[in-house]
Amino acid sequence: MSDPRTAGSNFGMTYIFAKTFVHDLDAMARFYENVLGLIPFNRHQDAMFGRPIDEITYQASYAGGPSLTLIKYMDSEGPLAGEAVQGFMTDDLEAVVERTLAHGGSVPEPIREIPEFGLKVAFIIDPEGHINEVIQMTGAAA
Repeated sequence: MSDPRTAGSNFGMTYIFAKTFVHDLDAMARFYENVLGLIPFNRHQDAMFGRPIDEITYQASYAGGPSLTLIKYMDSEGPLAGEAVQGFMTDDLEAVVERTLAHGGSVPEPIREIPEFGLKVAFIIDPEGHINEVIQMTGAAA
């Protein structure tokens, strides 16, 4: 799968990871591994702003690409869902939607095609309500 986006940044900066706060780290790890195929890289307990955390970082899906970390504050619930949108690309969007539903997630809108960008898109919601945008390139840009 090739990425049609151009690459670049200013000031020598490189975007390398995103973190999503979750309530049930182990349940969300199973969802992201079973639905989106993420592969765990490490699990780490530490402190952030003086608060204990537990986090699972996943491998980048391509060399040099960014990684996703699921993170939980151990002393409270995480923030409300909807605070961020994670983006994924697939070769089989229909299969992702099926896995989402099979693993307790939801798909609030049908897959839609966006011809001007040459892609199909679906928003899948994990069991805690976090939004993930999944695209499939169709190669039919208008």
